[in-house]
Amino acid sequence: MSMSFTPLFPGMLLDAAARFAQDNETTRDFAGTDPVREMGWTCTLVPEEAGGVGGTLSDLASIVVGLATHGVHLPVIETCAVAPLLLQAANADTSARWLEAVCEGSAKIAPLTSLSASLDEVALTAKQLDIGYALTGEVKGVDVSLAATHHLVPALLQGSGETALFLVDHEHMPAPSATYRTMEGRRSADFRLDGLTVPAVACIARGAAVDSAIEQADNAALLLTAADTVAALATLIEQTVKHLQERRQFGVALASFQVLRHRTADMYVRYLCAKGLLMHAFQEHERGAADLRRTLRLMKVALAETARLCAEGAIQMHGGMGVSEEVLATRMAQRLLASEFRYGDRMAHASRLLHSPTEAAVADAAACGMSHVARSSS
Repeated sequence: MSMSFTPLFPGMLLDAAARFAQDNETTRDFAGTDPVREMGWTCTLVPEEAGGVGGTLSDLASIVVGLATHGVHLPVIETCAVAPLLLQAANADTSARWLEAVCEGSAKIAPLTSLSASLDEVALTAKQLDIGYALTGEVKGVDVSLAATHHLVPALLQGSGETALFLVDHEHMPAPSATYRTMEGRRSADFRLDGLTVPAVACIARGAAVDSAIEQADNAALLLTAADTVAALATLIEQTVKHLQERRQFGVALASFQVLRHRTADMYVRYLCAKGLLMHAFQEHERGAADLRRTLRLMKVALAETARLCAEGAIQMHGGMGVSEEVLATRMAQRLLASEFRYGDRMAHASRLLHSPTEAAVADAAACGMSHVARSSS
């Protein structure tokens, strides 16, 4: 039983991230440290004129894949993609100043957004006052794995309905109303803002510029989450094959049982399909395809189904060991199950596809095609 897994985004960034993840494979909490900034990853997407690397989303995907391969959780997507892309909504001087501060390490900026919702699902409202703005609402499931000095806070302006982006000092933020760990082990929190007053200068952008930045950040988050999913799938299958080859029952290796071989082969075929979807989506992003949002939503729906089926299959084939978090395959299964709910679950994206006149026909065709593939593979 042999399967090939070529690197998704090969290069020095992948190697460095994989080595870091391998050295910290057993670390569950990076509190008190800041490896994302210490490794310089926050500068990946920052333009060179602002002191950054001027890299691409594929460069950042190399880091995401390297960490996912060994099951390490760090808010790379939120800190290195969502935050800098949202900052670009501000005017050139403001954006350059804060991006430079991020690269220097004098500012640690994190988005105050929910991990389980699309970025365009803005949960807060802002009321304009004589002295500034009052922010109201609740944001659930914010990643708080690493300390932040400032938060980027999207909110809908009362009256105009415009989307505005606020940069709020962490010291002015209220304490979380709840803190907890997610399924895959992230430290998360809920924040309730009851008329939090911020000065007028805290509003760094509003209107079309913010909407465009949110869309770009959401696209990047969906792509990078998909890269994380496909990388975790590869490790999950590798660990499952290793387990079947080493574990013996009735005097023979589990890998000799035909039904298990067929199920593993089905997982591998699904992985190859997922990899193809991911690479196609990255190509669409690089060429600025007009229907990129539709492509990303379809990819999200397909990958969520694949991830769940493979995660459940791996847990079953590991038997009792499949429910122990000491086993890497189990942690990968948790990661895959949780990835379905990152930046909108598959039902939310499917609903948007079906309610969009231009996307409904494509979604129906894709669903029929996936059903046909599923019937053929079974």
